[in-house]
Amino acid sequence: MMVFLALIIWFLSLLVFMLIIRKAIDGSRATYKLDELIQEIRLLRKEIKENKHIIDKRL
Repeated sequence: MMVFLALIIWFLSLLVFMLIIRKAIDGSRATYKLDELIQEIRLLRKEIKENKHIIDKRL
């Protein structure tokens, strides 16, 4: 019985810990900046595909 209770307490504490970390990451400005950076990279890739003359073929 004690082992079962200990497992339940351990699982609940792990769940609370995961929720705290998720909340901290979601509230961080770094994730917002990362989303902006990803969007900018997508736009640049699209622009490069449309304008092939931008790329210098020398290596």
